[in-house]
Amino acid sequence: MILRIAETEPEVHTLEKAVPFYHYNHIKPFTHSNFLHFKDVGILFQNKQYEGFSLRWMVCFTETRRTLLISEERNKLVIETSPNKTLYTRFIEQGKVLLEPDEYGITHGSTEFSSIILTQGRQEVIRLEFAADALKQEKLSDATKHWHDNFEQEKSWLYGSGKIDSTLQQLFSDIINTPANTPEEEALFGARCQEILLHVAAQHVPA
Repeated sequence: MILRIAETEPEVHTLEKAVPFYHYNHIKPFTHSNFLHFKDVGILFQNKQYEGFSLRWMVCFTETRRTLLISEERNKLVIETSPNKTLYTRFIEQGKVLLEPDEYGITHGSTEFSSIILTQGRQEVIRLEFAADALKQEKLSDATKHWHDNFEQEKSWLYGSGKIDSTLQQLFSDIINTPANTPEEEALFGARCQEILLHVAAQHVPA
């Protein structure tokens, strides 16, 4: 994943393993944490990858409105939500899309930048990403085949959105609040990634 702030020169940022102590309470136990310092934005960043799955937890802190640009190094299917705030996302062709805290979006992430509009304060973002090889796993292939056809497109767009029901809410909570460091924990992490994708896919079966 490539992150930039539109209002800041791309090279003006630093990555540190030490998270400022006053942001410790936002760190989740599923993996290690880093902190990105941009000129006007600080981002607590956690990323866990396993067999084509990626879970990213970002907490963005800003004193003024800024635009967070996001692109992927390779194409991904992305399920994303913001637990604490309306998520203002923009795509080059679709324009602005709003996702409320009780909603998730399904997007095609590519090398083309999409963006999140950061308003003053704290913005939490959960992104669960699936590479092409992950979608083709036997357990997932049939449920996700309607997302395969356009997977090589070098554009980013929103497929659709849905409500976060109690089951999905619990799955999100479990996956970001459970350590995934040992082989056994990683296997459980992978199973939860699959469970979330299957739960979402069942709500978006083409007519």
